[in-house]
Amino acid sequence: MTWLTKISLESWIILEESAVFILVGFAVAGALHVVLARRRWADWLKGLGAKSVLLASAIGLPLPLCSCGVLPAAVSLRKQGASKGATLSFVISTPETSVQSVLLTYALLGPLMAIYRPIAACITALFAGLSDNFIEKRWPSESADSEPVSDACCATEPTASVGTQADRAPVPWRAGFQHAFIDVFDDVMAWMVLGIVVAAVIRVAVPGYVMNAVFGPPLQAMLIMLVIGVPLYVCAEASTPIAAVLIAQGINPGAALVFLLAGPTTNIGSIGVLRRQLGVRSVTVYLVTIAVVSVAMGLLLNSLYVARGVDLSRRALAEPFLPGWLKALGAIAFLVLCLGSIRRLRYFDRLVGGLDAILPVGVTRGRLVGAIVFFVIAGYAASGLFAIKPGQVGLVKRFGRVARQDVQPGLHYAWPWPVEAVDKVDTRQVNRFELGYKAAVGRNGKTEWQEDENEAWVLLGDENIASIKSATQWHMKPGRSLAFAYSAADRESLVKDAVRSGLRTVLGSADIETVFTTAQLELAAEVHHEAQAILDQCNSGIELLSFAFLDLHAPPEVHEAFRDVASALEDKSTKRDQALTYEAQIVPVAHGTKDATIQDARAYALRTIAEAKGQADSFLARRKAYRLFPALTSARLLFETYDKVLPGLRKCVKPAAENLHLDLRFNRRQADSGKSLFDRAQ
Repeated sequence: MTWLTKISLESWIILEESAVFILVGFAVAGALHVVLARRRWADWLKGLGAKSVLLASAIGLPLPLCSCGVLPAAVSLRKQGASKGATLSFVISTPETSVQSVLLTYALLGPLMAIYRPIAACITALFAGLSDNFIEKRWPSESADSEPVSDACCATEPTASVGTQADRAPVPWRAGFQHAFIDVFDDVMAWMVLGIVVAAVIRVAVPGYVMNAVFGPPLQAMLIMLVIGVPLYVCAEASTPIAAVLIAQGINPGAALVFLLAGPTTNIGSIGVLRRQLGVRSVTVYLVTIAVVSVAMGLLLNSLYVARGVDLSRRALAEPFLPGWLKALGAIAFLVLCLGSIRRLRYFDRLVGGLDAILPVGVTRGRLVGAIVFFVIAGYAASGLFAIKPGQVGLVKRFGRVARQDVQPGLHYAWPWPVEAVDKVDTRQVNRFELGYKAAVGRNGKTEWQEDENEAWVLLGDENIASIKSATQWHMKPGRSLAFAYSAADRESLVKDAVRSGLRTVLGSADIETVFTTAQLELAAEVHHEAQAILDQCNSGIELLSFAFLDLHAPPEVHEAFRDVASALEDKSTKRDQALTYEAQIVPVAHGTKDATIQDARAYALRTIAEAKGQADSFLARRKAYRLFPALTSARLLFETYDKVLPGLRKCVKPAAENLHLDLRFNRRQADSGKSLFDRAQ
């Protein structure tokens, strides 16, 4: 898609969003022309005091006008005799304080922002109006507020004093319609079209991530949002979802408020219209006041959110208030009015004359029409060229049905809109999201991640509640570009829902000890498999690359109780390990002691038996010897007894008879002797 095509489509989108409000604004301008035709209202708004500024701001409170619809109403006020300060106050306060913008702010950003936003707009409007009136008093401009209004207004303006019959005569509504949709529309049409086109160029030229990224410290982010919001066209209703997305992605609320104040109240078109109607000095006061007051109110808002601890990240974007068919009808009606204005102001004839004066060839109305038709047809045919970048595939739709898929990188051609359209899918982009966290503004103004109870808490199989934070990475499944592009309107929400379902399915059958201790890797693999099965069942064309638990713990409300339970479980495990260790030590010792005792008993038995047997054999041998040699045996026993009684001593035996031969050996001769050896040895 070429840049010209992108700008054209973006201009049409902006026109659709604003056309109905523009037409309502012109209708209100006609009504104001009728109502303010009475001299009493004109006198209230013409003064240079605070009264006209306050009244102009109060008039804008109930009006359902956006940033584009307020311009014709403001021009009408100015032509009816309103002061420059009152006009500025009306332009700033009206789009920010309308009922629909306040309700949308309450739905998306909460009650504090819904109250603070219109208050900040009113303060900005009062500062701008009072400052401009003060400067006008001290240094009056050439076009003073007391100068007569234009002829278009004087045609229906009564000239008699208040209370006369001419004042009480109503201004025809037909004249009010002509004033709004012809006189005022002709004055602002070119600037409004220019503003829409410039806003479309900014939207196409400025990448989306620049609008959604965090721009550093709060004051720096506010200044950047001020630079973006001043020239950008965005109505109060359209700016509110943008601000909600910016806050959800980490930008501070003060910077979002600066965007909400500067975006709807300023744009290229409104600056051009106000410069033409009020002059350069009033426009300077208008821009400086918006810049200074919006930044100051943004800093104050940041301090309020930090003091109250309010979180703005969890908000849902509401559906648009107007149906699509009504937006399209409004855009077509606006273009028809633009064609009528171009015809009345003879823009085409003036363009022919200007080109004929500067070009070397003669320019006529027919030639210019032919050239325009040729370039329009050529541009329309060239709009079918499109390029697929590396890492992308293209899907060509013909009247809404896919005619070609998986178009590879390179330059290609498709029939221009509305016959064919091209959608591009990034095949290499890896997406990541975390469950269980939410963004919040910290006390230092920076974004901090806090636990999100709605996502983090999971009911386990043993009826315990666990706080679980996880991270998931996913991308397009290879070869499934068609399903990836059209199976789901919000792929990230689909993946989140699948992962949540997998978490509840898997962890719903697990106990807390398993989840918190030993089976985290196995459970993560099961969640991954379960979520992927859900995505495959939905034919989403999405592949989960990884799923991992980042943190698992008990909820804060029962954290102490879970800590006690965990301590008890640890004590139980410690005691069990100590018992097992003691068992491993004492059982082998007991077995060894048993075996040693048994062996000692067996050795004692053998020794005792052997000793008893030896003693028995010794007794029997002595008994036998005594029968054969009684005297010798008795002598031997006597000498053995002496040796036992007197151990370690030298002992001498004195024979009773001389020349007695002591022969203690057993032999037959001694056995025949009748007298014992003992008696002979006395």
